[in-house]
Formats: sequence, structure tokens, C-alpha cells
Amino acid sequence: MKSTRNPPDVAAYQPVGGLGTGKFAIILAVLIVALFPGALFAGKTFVFRDFGIFTYPNASFLHDSFWRGEMPLWNPFNNCGIPFLAQWNMAALYPLSLLYVVLPVGLGLNWFVLDHLFIAGMGMYWLARKWTNHHFGAALAAVAFTFNGMTLNCVMWTSNLAGLAWMPWVVLVVEQAWLLGGRRIALAALMGAMQMLTGAAEIIVFTWFIIFCLFGLRLTADGSAWLRTVMRTLAVVGIVTLLSAAQLLPFLDLLSHSIRDNSYSTDLWSIPLWGWANLILPLYHCYPARLGVFFQPGQDWTSSYYLGAGSLNLALLALILSPKPRQWVLGGIAIIGFWLALGNPGLLYGTLHKVLPALSLMQFPVKFVILATFIIPLLAAIAVAEIKSRPGAKNHPHSFGLILGAMMLTLALIGGLLWQAHAQPFPYQQWPALWKNGLWRSLFFLLFAGTILLYTKTSTVRRQTILEWLLLMVVWADFATHVPWQNPMVDASVYDPGLSARRFEAAPKLGESRAMLLKATGDFVAWHELGDPQNDFLGYRCALIGDCNLLDGIPLADGFYAVLIREQYGLFEKFYLAATNQILAPGFADFLAISQISDPKKFLAWQERPSHLPFYSIGARPEYIGLSKMPKLLLDPNFNPRNTVYLPLEASGLNITNPAQATAHATHFTAQREEFEVDADAPAWLVLSQTYYHPWAAYVNGQPVKIWRANYAYQGIPIPPGKSQVRLVYQDRLFQCGAVAAAITLVGCLIVLRPRGSGRRGIPEA
Repeated sequence: MKSTRNPPDVAAYQPVGGLGTGKFAIILAVLIVALFPGALFAGKTFVFRDFGIFTYPNASFLHDSFWRGEMPLWNPFNNCGIPFLAQWNMAALYPLSLLYVVLPVGLGLNWFVLDHLFIAGMGMYWLARKWTNHHFGAALAAVAFTFNGMTLNCVMWTSNLAGLAWMPWVVLVVEQAWLLGGRRIALAALMGAMQMLTGAAEIIVFTWFIIFCLFGLRLTADGSAWLRTVMRTLAVVGIVTLLSAAQLLPFLDLLSHSIRDNSYSTDLWSIPLWGWANLILPLYHCYPARLGVFFQPGQDWTSSYYLGAGSLNLALLALILSPKPRQWVLGGIAIIGFWLALGNPGLLYGTLHKVLPALSLMQFPVKFVILATFIIPLLAAIAVAEIKSRPGAKNHPHSFGLILGAMMLTLALIGGLLWQAHAQPFPYQQWPALWKNGLWRSLFFLLFAGTILLYTKTSTVRRQTILEWLLLMVVWADFATHVPWQNPMVDASVYDPGLSARRFEAAPKLGESRAMLLKATGDFVAWHELGDPQNDFLGYRCALIGDCNLLDGIPLADGFYAVLIREQYGLFEKFYLAATNQILAPGFADFLAISQISDPKKFLAWQERPSHLPFYSIGARPEYIGLSKMPKLLLDPNFNPRNTVYLPLEASGLNITNPAQATAHATHFTAQREEFEVDADAPAWLVLSQTYYHPWAAYVNGQPVKIWRANYAYQGIPIPPGKSQVRLVYQDRLFQCGAVAAAITLVGCLIVLRPRGSGRRGIPEA
């Protein structure tokens, strides 16, 4: 006879507290809108740092590709051509990217940010409520997770914000898959695939690291179910992989051809050893960087990882009042995460790097703080549940004294940090901003701790509800004011098309020419603030910093991407660093079709280079040499791409040895399809200053022809004598295979999850 006993973690219960799911969802939505009213009501949009120069331009490219009816596999506008979808952090296949693909980009991105803050909060609410059986503890965890410094910093990246938003959901549904199997496995796989498609690689790894730690804990606690748990976990992982195959296969392929290897990572942008102080005093030893946003010296990835003194104290209290294995495992992960974020000075990061060389694929040790960002709110919820688990129940006998002691110690610590900062001023320290920051943090913490103390003594439902609402408002206000504004907003008109093109007498066009920003100009723009946020971004945009060129469809020799093709990046970096104030390798610049370079003497002005070639040329004399010798020859001032093209030794077998009288004309030139009419009096090489990457396929007179490496990192196609029709097509077979696998797997999951006549569906009441 089948047992009707519920699994131990999903037994029926009535959650404690007055803040039910519906009420909290309304509160959370109101708090999000209150923090970003301009995004909905004033025609404002985000602009700070990577949002303006990376997120918005690439969202615009994705949007435009969709409305052209193209799958965004290749970006021809940056880095002489670079895989786009394969970048992974573009989130090109992430379903909720449709918000800015279908809607106007600015409106869609605003909704994307607000929606994912809401998804993050509700996910943490459900997870904490499942673990604690306490409505208010879950609500407190959700507010702390949604509005802490790290989450608000991630607003500038669609991938990282979305990855964080799905983090609690994935942990929640994978745990349910262990317990219940069946349909919960399909649900867990769908949630896991949603996070996987966001492209937040490190956050995805952190999510599954936490899951596997909890997995080990479960096997330790219930060894009799180890086989079932292992099989269910493997099933979830396998289905997630298949659902994400269209994204993962192109990414892994690009990664194998990229600059990222075991020697790639450094401890750049790690937390300083004193960085623990910023957990309770966010401006300690920080300085105002661009637009008055504060950063730690030597760490520019996040402007804050403030978690709130109240949340930290409750998290520590959870370890004291409820010293269960899960709490200690989570606490240990949070501590180790912060320790690793210290980079090499903390010693642990360097040791782990030696043991796990693959760690080099990740940049910036500060990202390990995300583990604490996720765990501290959960521990805070556990503490609240332990302090006051049910109406009328006795509180933990030591909770009042522990909270009072922690309050006094925290206030003393904030005071000590302020005294030390005043007695020994840090370089670039802003003392007026620091002491005010310390005063406000102290006041918010006093209000928080005092309210918690009252909460431990309150037994009436009405007073308890009032205190719960007050605590949520205090936590939100603390986060909303803990640093000067992290995400400056400006009028959405700064992204209007055509603004950059007006700076040129003849703007570069796809298939014809490119622009190039000299290093001296880039450094000047990066280090000189242009007043208010709107003008500052317009300066970035007119200088074509990052990927701003995508907003106007201007081809650029450079770009701002996470995964770059090894040969193209290595060669261009040498060229770029040498061209600080002027082009020192004019022949290579001509080959790259650079028609405009920034003027180092006139801010935001451009100089014409009439000697440039178009994107393609034909008829140069081939020289067959080893690839390793090519970079030096290409960067030689005497290199002339009209006369010479360098090809690998293997290509000499084609017996094309002499220059040819030939012409080439582009009849069709788009992102993933290029067509030429060619006329040559002898066998010749058609050479394109387009990055060599293997998914490109060439057809000459309808017959497939191998594309060779030309000039080290670009494309060369052998052409027979006479008139020929040449066609190049980007064909990513791995994407196609992955798409088929994902579609079949998705259909299978939907069949498993199809509604049935009766019974509970989706996530069970927690």
C-alpha cells in the first residue's frame, strides 16, 4: 500500500505571521517603484557605466536583429566581427529578453530591471518561507536580497541581475525535486534553464555550488535515500543542459577559441583586507568616482555590497539560536565567499587557484561576495523564525539579551571605524560624507534593533503586524540611502539614433569602413567627468566608448565584450597599445578599413583617413609563412595590404603565387550574409578584414570553398580566374543542433507539466 505520509520538508502547515504572499507581493512592487519612479513615470532610463556603454547598445542590437528577422549569431560592427549569441552574457536566448526585443528598447529594459527585482524578491520570499515557515522572516529576507548594495549594483547588467533573480527559485525547486521527483524534476529543470540562459556564469556556478552543498548535507542526514536523490539531481542537471544547449554549445565553442585560459585570471578588483567594514559602514575608506558614485580603491566592479547591519546581526543570531547543520553550512559558505573575495592578499584565493586552474576563467574575485549576498538574508529569516516562530509561542529565552548585546557591539564598531577614519584619514576620503553615512547607518540600525526588541515582546497580532511593516520600511530605507545613488537615471533621449553619426563628416558604414578610438582619447574620456550624468554619457557615446557604436550602426575596430577571439584580440591589442596618439602601423590600419580615428588634440573630434581599404580587397601577392611570424610583419610601418597578403604555409598548395589584376564588388553585405561579384585575370585571393571564425562558410560559383586565415586573424578565399559569384554565410551548426535538442526537451517538459484534472500544480504552498 502506498504511503500517504508527506516528505519531511513539505508537510502541511500554516505559515506564521500576517504578511501573506499577496500582501507581500504588493509591498514589494510598491517598494521597487518607489526606488525607481523615473523608470515608469518620467521617461527616464539607466545610464551609469556598463548599462550605457554595454547593456543598452547590445540590447539595441538584439532588438534590431529581431525586427530584421535575423538570429543574432554574429555582430559585424565590433572587433572586426565577433560572435554575438555565443557571448552568453548577451542573454540572446533568455525568454524575458523579449521585453526589450519586442517593446522599444528603453521601455523594455526599464521593465526588465523592475520585473527582475520583483522576481528576485518573490523568489527569496518563497525560499525563506519554505525553510522557516514564517511569513515575516521570509518578507524580511526578500527585502534584504532585493535592495542590498550588490543587487542594486547589478542593475547595470541584464545577465547578472537576471541570474541573481532566479538564484533563490532554482535552489527552491531543485530541493523540491529531490523530495518529490516526477513533475518537480521538470519544473526544476525549467527554472534552472531560465537562469542558465541569463548568461550570468559566475552566479550560475555559485547557485549550483550552494545546491550541491545542500545536496551533500541531505545525503548525510538521510543516507537511505541517496540513490534516489542522486538520480533526481542528475536528471535535473541533464535536462537543464539540454534546454540550454542552443546557448551553451556556441558558448563553449567560442570559449575554446578565446583568450580565456588557465593563465587569464588575476586578482584584479578584489576586496581590500579592510573591506569587511563596508558591510556595516558602506563609505568607509571609499572615494567618489565618476558622477559621485563611491568605490573602494582598486575595486571597481561593484559600488557596494552593503547587506545592512540588521541583516548581519540576525544572520549571526541564527547561528547561535539555531545551530543546525544547514545554518552552519550556509554560514561557512558566506564566510568562505567573502574570504575568497579578498583575492591573493587573503591567501585562500591564491591557494584555490592553484588547486582549480579553471578558476582563471572567472574575472574579479569580488564576485565571490555574491555568496554572502544570497545567504545572509536567508539566515536573517531563520533568526526571525527562531525568535518568534508562532503567535503566542514563547520566544527564545536568550534572544532579547543577544539582540541587545549585538546592537551595542555594532554601534561601538561603527563608532570605532569613524574615529579611526577621522584620526587617520584615508587618501581621497570624503569625511563629511563618511560621518553622515555612519550617523544614518547607526540611526537606521538603532531603529531596526529597537523594533526587533519590541517584536520579541509583542504577542498581539495587531501590534506585531505594525512592527513587521515598520521593520520592512526601515530595511528598505536603509538600503535606499546607504550610499549616494548607485544608478543615476537620465532622459531616455540620450539613446536616440543618429547622435554619434553627426560627429563625422562621412560616418563609416558596414562593408565600407570602420572608426577607431585612439588610446589617448579613450583614456581622456574615461578619466574626465563631463558634468551631469546625461552629458557624461553623451561624451562616452560620441567617443564611441565600449559598444556605443551599435546605437548608430557604425562599424568600430574595437569593442567591449567578455569573450574575445584569441588571434584577433592579440593582434589588435598590440596595434591599439602602439597607437596611443597616432597610427604607427598605417598599412595595417588601411587593411582594417579604418577611415576615421579620434583626434587626440580635439575632444570628441574625428580625423579622416582617406587611404583606407574597404572591408575587402583582391589581387595582392600572397606570401606563405608561419602564423607566428605574421603579427610582426603586419604591424611593420612598411606593410602594404594592397600589395601583400600573408597566408599560412598550408595554403601554398593551392598554387596561387602571383599578384592578379582583379576587381571585387559587394552586392550584399549584412551581419551574416555577404555576396560579391569578382573578376580576376588569374587565380587570386579575396581578403576580408573580418575576424576568422570557423562557422563562416564560403561558396564560389555555388561550390563550397575553404576559408583560410589571411593576415593572421582574418579571412582569405581563393578565387579562380574569370568572373565569379562569391557568397559567405555564417552557419553555426552547434547552435542549430542545440536548438533542436532544446526544442525536443522543452516539449517533453511541457507534456510532463501539462495540467491534470485535479491536484496541486507548480510550486506547493510553502
